Amino acid sequence: MREKKEPFKFKYTYPSLDWYDVKEVVINYDDYYYFKIQRRYGPSWWLIGTNPPKDKNKFEWTETQLGEIEKPDLIRFIKWAKDKDGGSRITEINSLSGDFDIIKDVLDLLKGDDNIE
Repeated sequence: MREKKEPFKFKYTYPSLDWYDVKEVVINYDDYYYFKIQRRYGPSWWLIGTNPPKDKNKFEWTETQLGEIEKPDLIRFIKWAKDKDGGSRITEINSLSGDFDIIKDVLDLLKGDDNIE
């Protein structure tokens, strides 16, 4: 049985017509089975939710692009995604291109907060 947690909330901006809009994202703990973090151009981090297939004859997990997430929110998310019994619901950290030094980016992210263990 998974533990119950308060929903995780963050906001991001995205282009809209001739200006920008702000999108608020609310993730309930049971909305997604696992999560992925992806480094994209900008450079920016994106959060992706994944769920197992509903059809037993399929093997591909569904992915939902949840949005661009800023470093302070991403650090909060990493803490939120940890399970109390150990482990994490984050199963993958990747980048869209080999142009990124993903190892350096992850180390910089983790150095940003002394409370990530």
